[in-house]
Amino acid sequence: MINRTITKRILGKAFLCFGIAGALMLTGCSQGETKAQAGGQAEEAETEAYKKEQAKGAETEEVFDKEQTKGTDAVTDMSADAGIAGETARDTKIDFAALKAENQDIFAWIYLPDTDIDCPVLQSEEADDYYESHNAYGEASEEGAVYTELANLKNMCDFNTVLHGKTAKDGEEGLFAELYNFADPDFFESHETIYLYLDGNLLTYEIFAAYERENNSLIRTYDFTYISGCQQFLDDLYDTRVMGMNIREGWEDITPYHFLITLTTQRGDNADKQFVVIAALVHDAAGTIDRIVLE
Repeated sequence: MINRTITKRILGKAFLCFGIAGALMLTGCSQGETKAQAGGQAEEAETEAYKKEQAKGAETEEVFDKEQTKGTDAVTDMSADAGIAGETARDTKIDFAALKAENQDIFAWIYLPDTDIDCPVLQSEEADDYYESHNAYGEASEEGAVYTELANLKNMCDFNTVLHGKTAKDGEEGLFAELYNFADPDFFESHETIYLYLDGNLLTYEIFAAYERENNSLIRTYDFTYISGCQQFLDDLYDTRVMGMNIREGWEDITPYHFLITLTTQRGDNADKQFVVIAALVHDAAGTIDRIVLE
């Protein structure tokens, strides 16, 4: 059940255009000059002005060509630094066939505007924490990858899908390091949307809570397969009173019939706490998100 809608924002692209402006300087004729002389001088002035404009035009065209080349290089560089198969949600280039060719464990792509969180989501059948120590290519890596546990369905139809990602000890690096931006009330207030791509669908979520909580497993603490476990999670959420907790107004009526995602991370120097960003589904483009809620 979805009880909220969002307004689509259209981002315009600005392009820089170069133009050439010119003016002909016509010299006046004195009363003593003949019409032929005046005409000759005017023609010479016109020719000189034309040559200058041609030179200016060539110079401007050269600058334009350089800018075009720089622009092409920038696009090439951006593509090179994009996702595992050249994808980036910033230009909606998510090719799941290419992603799965790299790693069959990839089932989604998450994107938070105005952050660096723009990456694949994985789930391993080998172990829940496999991607704590492996990257999105399946290679051993301290950076890890963004992942869900086996208890969560990959079709995003659970009440609460928990996504894990790392933050380095200094809090500056890691796939989910910028989740801590939502601890800032101003950033939280102005950034409310999470996009999650599935193969053939785009899900839009609205962030309604961000705070630091005890570092225990949400999946193991609450049984999200039953309405009682879902309700207990919501009761505990709204009963929480901690410094720096951000709650968005208008979501007090959220129920176990909603669909949530919880993004969670922790700084390496604080193993007792985890930072969570919680969001509710507000738009299901393909209309496929549904489930039976057990009493």
